[in-house]
Amino acid sequence: MVLSVDFNTIQGHVGLENTYSESLPSSPLNRWVQSFWQICVPDGMFSYHSIPDSCVDWIINTECYEDNFIVPPFLSPIVFELSGPVSYFGIRFRLLGHQGLISCPLGEWGTHNTVDAENILPSYVINAVFESINQTNKFQDRCKGLSTVLLSMIKHSEIDARVARYLHYCYRNPISNINLSDKQCLKFGVSARQLRRLTKLYLGHSPKDFSKVMRFQKVLKSLSLGGDKTVWVDHYYDQPHYIREFKRISGFTPDEFINLSVLYNHKSKQ
Repeated sequence: MVLSVDFNTIQGHVGLENTYSESLPSSPLNRWVQSFWQICVPDGMFSYHSIPDSCVDWIINTECYEDNFIVPPFLSPIVFELSGPVSYFGIRFRLLGHQGLISCPLGEWGTHNTVDAENILPSYVINAVFESINQTNKFQDRCKGLSTVLLSMIKHSEIDARVARYLHYCYRNPISNINLSDKQCLKFGVSARQLRRLTKLYLGHSPKDFSKVMRFQKVLKSLSLGGDKTVWVDHYYDQPHYIREFKRISGFTPDEFINLSVLYNHKSKQ
């Protein structure tokens, strides 16, 4: 079962030229993988400001097999310190798409910001992906080759129908006062207590926290595409609430975040 929720998340803008590339996989891989990305950091000390999106990313240092890790969902910004020159290739999974490769439930990965890939992925999967990436230095060729490798290994996994119903509800109702009462939860096929357990296990968040990240990502995507800056009206109580929650999740106000480069050196933020 593949989740049919068109929830495409974004991170931030990378202002440094020739450092970031992204590619969308074609069908049928796009049922599990949202995007491939690559960041090539030049010489020097840099930081990468990553924001919550409720997705799972598999990040691989293209020149160091041991530097190979999974980033589970998180609720506040994470800053990765990078010493260049270095190149990282990433696989960003769709919601629950990681289950095609990772059988261990997300809630059992621990509480760290990153998890060593070898702790939750079979070694043959890691080896095949690393070898595929290193067949070429060209990003698009890497994406093409890796798509073939992933499709040969991804397995259809059952998504808990109760979690799927909750996700569809959140997607259709990206509002501040989302209803998670026992009466509403019964429509998902669970009690409110059961829903909290299931979302922690499969999504890594409580129901309310997940809905907040989904709402934030919807507004951020609209802003990033040049949408109306009053888009928050349909999602938040008022503007102070919107700015406060946006800053709590991203680390910046909306205007600050849209105008910054999430990859920056230590001498000056861009």
